[in-house]
Amino acid sequence: MNLTGKKDPRSINTNVTTGDASVAVETKALVKPTKVKLPLRLFAFTLTVITLSWFFEGWREVQKEPGLIPCAYLFFGTTLTMLLLAVQGYWIYIEEKSTGKLVRKVKLFDKIEAKLAERNGTR
Repeated sequence: MNLTGKKDPRSINTNVTTGDASVAVETKALVKPTKVKLPLRLFAFTLTVITLSWFFEGWREVQKEPGLIPCAYLFFGTTLTMLLLAVQGYWIYIEEKSTGKLVRKVKLFDKIEAKLAERNGTR
């Protein structure tokens, strides 16, 4: 807390319920952390680099002479880069949650996890 009585947004939230690691400690059950395979991570990273280059190419071309193709590069480069970064952020969130190292909850990621678990019949 600071002098105004508001919580510092950068402080660590100790009230976060993390993944199953704490339950595993209590019940002495072995919980295997969720991991995303390295080839999939490398593929997503490579695609992110490519889409980011589309963003910069589109921006350069729009600055020179706006047109349909440069605007498409800019739009798709921006959109796909943000989407891929969100996917990678979700992977990091799920891995931290499954190992019990989660610092802050993200409601959107929890909803996505619940939908995927429901679809796979895990829950």
